[in-house]
Amino acid sequence: MKSIKTHLSNQPRSLVVLCFALFISALFGLILTISSFTATVQALRIFALPLCFENACVAEFFSNFDQSVAIAKGTLDFLVALATSGGIVVALLSYLSNANTAALANHIAHFSIFQEYVKNEITKKNRISANSIDVLKLYNLIFSTSRRGKTDVSDDYINFVSELISLISSSNDQAQHAKDGSFRYKPHQSKIRDHLEKAGVTVFLSPRNDFFEMEDQIFALIDRINQSFCYSISVPSLPKKQYN
Repeated sequence: MKSIKTHLSNQPRSLVVLCFALFISALFGLILTISSFTATVQALRIFALPLCFENACVAEFFSNFDQSVAIAKGTLDFLVALATSGGIVVALLSYLSNANTAALANHIAHFSIFQEYVKNEITKKNRISANSIDVLKLYNLIFSTSRRGKTDVSDDYINFVSELISLISSSNDQAQHAKDGSFRYKPHQSKIRDHLEKAGVTVFLSPRNDFFEMEDQIFALIDRINQSFCYSISVPSLPKKQYN
């Protein structure tokens, strides 16, 4: 009994509404049919007629109830039409519900794989900690439509990588054409820090060599993620640094 109740409670609301509509329609049609039949019997006093099974008697008997039969037939036709159209709607809603459930399941599974991958990659690097990367924020930036079952790389992430490439290229150019001394790394640090924060990656301003080592590992991690989860055509590789 408990399993039956659980099964019924899990039925789509639309199916319950359809069954209720069918029941009310059938009950209404049945009441009309019985009312018409009873009123006809009383008006024509058919119960007082002698019993007769001849063809003419039977034909006359049923001709007296042609409207009652019409009501019953109309009710049946309406129930069939309602069940058919309602069944189509219920099937469509059930399909959409199952599709949404499957999309959510795929999203959770895909994120779990992504999360484990990133954690494993971080363990290979001594300058990055798990606390410095918000994996969920990074994942949502890359796969913004994952909750709908799509794992296409988002335009926002492509723009993020493109802007990061521009920052690296700009610093490379400044390092190669440095004026008034060596390459000034502090403005570079601030730009990289602010940009990486958009993807949930937190870096701190630190001495030159320490920052560059941390930066190397973060860039390597981003490249690995792009190679493993993104289409190489849509997400280009990061350029080699020339400002170390």
